[in-house]
Amino acid sequence: MEDVAEMLCRGLDFKMMDDGMLSMTADVFKSLPHPPVCAAAPLSRAAAASAPDGVDRISRLPAVVLRNVVSRLPAKDAARTTVLSTRWRRVWHTTPLVLVDAHLLPAPAVRAGRRSPRAVSLRDVFAVPLDLAAAVSSALAAHPGPFRWIYLAGTDMDAHPAEKELWLKLLAAKGVQELVFLNRARKMGTDVQLPATLFKCTSLTRLYIGFWRFPATAALPRTAAFPYLRELGLCSLIMMEQDLAFLLDRCPVLEKLLIIGNLWPVSIRVQSCSLRCVEVCTGMVSEINVVHASRLERLLLWEAWGVGGLTNMSSKVKIGHAPKLRFLGFLVPGMHELEIGNTIIKAETKASPNTTVPSVKMLGVQVKLGTRIEARMLPSFLRCFPNLETLYVQSENDEFKFWGPQSSSSNTGKLNSKFWKEAGPIECVQRHIRKVVLREFRGTKSELDFLKFIAEHAQVLEEMVIYFTHGISPSDQVGAKLRIFMASAKWANGCCKLMVFPSPFDQEVISIRDAKRDPQNPTSSSFSRGTKRIFAKNELYAGFVGIPLASLLQMIHTARATSQLQPVVLLGQSQWAFHWHLMSCHISKIGDMARNSIGERGFSFHLLSSR
Repeated sequence: MEDVAEMLCRGLDFKMMDDGMLSMTADVFKSLPHPPVCAAAPLSRAAAASAPDGVDRISRLPAVVLRNVVSRLPAKDAARTTVLSTRWRRVWHTTPLVLVDAHLLPAPAVRAGRRSPRAVSLRDVFAVPLDLAAAVSSALAAHPGPFRWIYLAGTDMDAHPAEKELWLKLLAAKGVQELVFLNRARKMGTDVQLPATLFKCTSLTRLYIGFWRFPATAALPRTAAFPYLRELGLCSLIMMEQDLAFLLDRCPVLEKLLIIGNLWPVSIRVQSCSLRCVEVCTGMVSEINVVHASRLERLLLWEAWGVGGLTNMSSKVKIGHAPKLRFLGFLVPGMHELEIGNTIIKAETKASPNTTVPSVKMLGVQVKLGTRIEARMLPSFLRCFPNLETLYVQSENDEFKFWGPQSSSSNTGKLNSKFWKEAGPIECVQRHIRKVVLREFRGTKSELDFLKFIAEHAQVLEEMVIYFTHGISPSDQVGAKLRIFMASAKWANGCCKLMVFPSPFDQEVISIRDAKRDPQNPTSSSFSRGTKRIFAKNELYAGFVGIPLASLLQMIHTARATSQLQPVVLLGQSQWAFHWHLMSCHISKIGDMARNSIGERGFSFHLLSSR
């Protein structure tokens, strides 16, 4: 994946991406399946490994073995095997094609799977060849098929309208099985139509499409379908609700559905005998309705925001028939209206066969434990899952009022200090929960009361794991307060382990710093990974993902004016774990702007990963 990510962050298109698009591109890339080949071991390296006696034993292997070898090579190296002999030419023509457009780039654009130790230089800005689209067209036309795996992510399709139609026709004619097809857009909401020819690729078993306007399905024939498609990823699409319903209805064996960065409020109706996983990330969700899903095991929501505006977000999660559902989350009390069967779960709802989902073993909640309306819903949510064994709690800051129809009402007041003492019995807590994980612990009274409630009522609890929020250490006053408070609890299970960890933000630091200038590359910066470091309190922190560059520069100016500037710390998301090159290039862009704005007075950037 790293060679593909490196390709993405080269060229003028990357330099012109706005911050929102850069962040969304990273979110999409981390969600894509990995290609079955990489450029880490090109064919040229095998030349020196010939037998001492000069005998070519590889060519004597059975054809099925040779096809297996060729299928693991990057496309260019696989094609080069045709010059070895007539037999090798037949091998290539009968081997299902695996094509990653990044591998068509000339060296040194892709460096054999190594992370680039430098940021993008000026001469790299135009490094992506203008004929990349032509190279892809030639590769698709040269191979007779079938196409096993096609990964196309490096072309601005708005500038190549003929190619998008041609490629899909070739893919359909030659039986593509797995396809990743992204439009390399510069701005969010780029409106480039995906041809309806996509529906002719009926041999697909896996499909990921991104940064397109989905074709209108009203004009498609009723026979249009993906009869073999098992995995579907819809990434930052402009797509109407009726088109999504049409698409899901035409995938009779679909097992996994991923929707990420959707640019429209999505309403998903799950009625399938094949779906096993539904995942919605970083987008707006008006409703998810699990009507009948006999094989559904996971319903994953992360940053799946409701509709109605920043201070009035709401969303419905309905669970009907899902007898195998094991993982659900992250639910957000106050924003998500949970409905089980025909009953809307409220703070006063009592557990009954009609309001429970016995199959759920793992639950994730994102909650402000000190805010009345959300904390009051948490016991009711827990009572809906009587056999719960693992509970994940993302503790949110009570000062942030971003969601829920009650966010502006008096219900957002502080929680009564006796709330958890009076919460009453919760079956899953008393009899089944074995592990509780709480992240972003700040040491508030409401967090401590919740943890104490769990400790004193969970009779089979084996592990309680607490991750502190960034900037708070288990060894400081908050950590000491936690230890003293939990020591006073009357643990229901005396053998339970209490494990406390600092924030992952404090664990791994990626340092991108100014270095000695390379005469051949005057804009380069050194790039290293894995530096361990705890930051001083007077260092300037800035959120990496989505921060406006103008705001960051203003922060730097302010710190300069007060003579307090320390290394600028950019806090990155854990999901960027394999996009080190992509991040370093973005930091380089920020650094260039900062130097032009405030001069060369020697400051550094540190990218902090929360992996």
